[in-house]
This record gives sequence, structure tokens and C-alpha cells, in this order.
Amino acid sequence: MRTANVGVPLQPSVGNVHGHRLTLEWEASPELTLKSISSYRKLRQSQFDNASAATSMSSPAASLAANAAGGFTNFQFARYSLAHFWQNQRSQELQAIGDIGRVKFVAGALYYREHVSDNAQAYNTNMFTNAAGSTYTVLSLDPAAQRIDRASHVTTKSIGAFGQATWTPDMLGNAVHLTGGLRWTRDSKHGALAIVNGALPVNRNGLAGEIGLDASWSRVDPMVNLAIDLSQDMHVYGKWSTGYKSGGANSRSQEYDPFNPESVSIFEIGAKTEFFDNRARFNIAAYAGTYKNIQVDFSRPYEIGGVRQTRTTLSTVNAPGKGGVHGIEADLTVNPLEGLTLSASYAYQYVRIPSTVNPYPNAAGVISPIAVPIYQTYTPKYSASGAIDYELPMDGFTIRAHLDGNYDSGFYVNANDPVYVGPGSASNVYQPIGEKAFIVNGRLAISDVQTGTDAKVSFALWARNLFNEQHLFYKGLSPTSGLNGFFNEPRTFGGEINLRF
Repeated sequence: MRTANVGVPLQPSVGNVHGHRLTLEWEASPELTLKSISSYRKLRQSQFDNASAATSMSSPAASLAANAAGGFTNFQFARYSLAHFWQNQRSQELQAIGDIGRVKFVAGALYYREHVSDNAQAYNTNMFTNAAGSTYTVLSLDPAAQRIDRASHVTTKSIGAFGQATWTPDMLGNAVHLTGGLRWTRDSKHGALAIVNGALPVNRNGLAGEIGLDASWSRVDPMVNLAIDLSQDMHVYGKWSTGYKSGGANSRSQEYDPFNPESVSIFEIGAKTEFFDNRARFNIAAYAGTYKNIQVDFSRPYEIGGVRQTRTTLSTVNAPGKGGVHGIEADLTVNPLEGLTLSASYAYQYVRIPSTVNPYPNAAGVISPIAVPIYQTYTPKYSASGAIDYELPMDGFTIRAHLDGNYDSGFYVNANDPVYVGPGSASNVYQPIGEKAFIVNGRLAISDVQTGTDAKVSFALWARNLFNEQHLFYKGLSPTSGLNGFFNEPRTFGGEINLRF
């Protein structure tokens, strides 16, 4: 960005990350390989955000109160959001890979440790200088000197053991393959919520101080897969497996309310095929599963001494009962001519989350007993893509061309409605879904140009959003800020020169 909203200062968001991995592999015998994978990663990230500063006063009520009290002189506005994030992780995995007769197997163990801490600030950067609110000044503020509004830290440890084996019995020409697997996992999380809206958090007993998290979970997840080679070019399978997502506490919450893991049990059937003299490949899969304890976020007004503020916090709870997911995925790749590749994919996914009661009070201090609908976020129901790739070898270089188109049917960015009174009520205010999109990208390159040395050079021109399609991919609605959203990036052109030795 070259300009900012209403004079809000621009600062770069800087990230610094480094990671390291060491893999050791030993072939202990022709039938057994032992492997060790050690890794470490460290991240430091800052985030400076003034995307909505132009319209973000402290609150409409505060604005009206300032005017009624005699004017806007010295009234501050233009909220600036800052955040910092620190993370490091280390892991160690051991594997044994081998085969015994007609059984191929892999077994291993994993250790993982991660430490995360973060904080956030939000303050006004502009101030009116007259009673009418027609002139203003940009405040000279040092971010490091502003109060910390939110801070937390947590350490996660996970240990696990797993094993998987595939048996190919001596029958039907070795066309049947039966696979079974088992994984045991134990997760633990130890952390604390240190600051909420610039002060020590207050627990449910009314005591101020850091609110800790000390929780652990253990689980065993199985997997069974039956695969059959119907022919040399057609492979079908059926699979059942379970999995889970760890529990924890939301660092944006007011009381660091803990939530439990969510789990899924899923069935999948599919086929992988080749035809057209091995110049075409078609894969398809269909799946259906059951979710339990789905993690759902609810926003709640922040309270100080029983008085509700304009700021909000975000807590996570587990939805009651069972949810579900089902869908279809398919992809096709065809090579009709030498150097020409055509590809396409399609996906349909439907997620059902049980209606859930918001356990927190609304802005009026009322806890509603009504179970509200919950939407799956950032997941389009329908998506598809297609691509054309062409490669033409020439004397001393290669021409490569690529064109792709991508469609999605839009997705929700908020999980629940701003206002929900009951089924079919005229007072309900429903959450909007993002707009449909179709984006085309292209690339044309002259590659592997000989330079007379061992080096090769490539030149490329590319375009993203070639037809300059515009849509609100992020579209939300809230009682305080109304309808808001973000447009996709406009058409972008670029060029590249790559030198390879």
C-alpha cells in the first residue's frame, strides 16, 4: 500500500522464520530400513493492520456522546490494530519400514513440542481538533509505548506411536490388498491468559490474575483399507478411519474457557484409473463421515465490573450431538498430443454442524437459550478447476505455455448469524455468503535457453486474474459494523528471469 486510511501511519508487517531438518536413514537389511527425522522451526511475526481505520471510531455511542457533550474536540478515532506472534517447535520421529513375506509395514514413534506466545494492541491514531469534527491531526505515538490489550502463552507436547501393515494374499493374481493401521496419541497443553483488554483477566469467581490452562487428552485412532486391482489400469478401494483435532483454550477469550477435542469417523470409496493407452488418468472418491464435539467460536461483549464494553472477546465451545460431512472429489488428466496436457478437477463438500446455544451474554447482558445455526467457514460447497499446459522443444530452448481457470461457489467467513431469534423469524439477520468466483491465470515461458556455458536461462511472462474478474470473496455481517468484506486482487502482470547452473 502506498497510502493509508485517514492518515493512519503505515508500517510493514515483518516475519522472520527459519527451520532445519535432519534425516538419517539406515538400511539395516534388505527387508528393513530405519529412519530418523529431526526438525526445528522458529517464527517471529508482526502484524500492523489499518484496513478498517477510516470507519472505526471508538464506538457510535461514544461519538454521539462526544457531540452531545459540546463537540468533537480532542475526540480520538481511527483504530489501529497491531499484533506480535512468537513460536518455536521441535520434533523427533523414528520409523521402521520393511516387509516380511507378503506383508509390508511401517511403524514408528513421534515426539513434538511447541511453544507459542502472542500479544495484541489496538489504539486510536487520529484526533479531532475542532468541535465540528471537520479537522484532525495524526497522533505521534510509539507503538512500543502503548498498552498491551491481550497476551497469552501456551506450550503443547504430543507423543505418539503408530503402525500400519499391508497384506497381499496369494489369491486372484495378487490383486487384493488389505491394510490396517493404528495410532496412539497423547496431547497436553499448559499455558495462561495473561492480559485481556489491557488488564489482568478475571475468572468466574471474580478473582483477577492469570488464568491457566492445564489439560491433556489421549486417543487411539484406527484405519482399515481394502484395495482391489480390477485390472492393470483400474484400482478401487474402500477405507474407514478416524481422527481428531486437539482441544485447548481460545487466546482471544475473556475467561480462557477450555474446550475438548473434536473427532471424526469417515468412510471413503474411490477408484483410480488409466485409459487411452495410458495417456489419460481419471480418479474419483466419495466420502461420508460423522463429527463429534465440533469446535465452534462465539463472540461475547467484554465486561469490566459488570459493565459491558464495546469491545468483544472470542470463546470456543463444543457443539452438542453429532455433525456430518460428505462430498465427492474427481480429477482428470489427458495427454491427447505430444507436449499437450489437459487437466480438470471438481469437488463437492457439505458440512453439517449441529445448532448450538451461545453460553455467553449478548450486548444487553442476556443469555439466550435458543440454539443458533452454525456455518462451516472458508469451505465452498462447489469448486472446480481446469488447466491447459503445452511444451514445445526447440533448438536450444523450450517453449512452455500454461492457462488455468478456477471456480468456487463462495464461502462463509463467520460461523453464525448476527441476529437469530428463532426458526423462520422475520427478525433474523442472516450471515451472507461470499460471492461466486471464476479466476483465470496464465503463463508463457521460454525455458532452458543455452548460454554457451553450463548455465541455462529462462524468461517468463505471467498474469493472475487475466480477465480482471472482481468479487467479494470475504463477506461478513455484524450488528456493529454492518456489511463488510474484501475484494479479490485485481489483474496482475509480471515477468521473471531465472538463471540455473
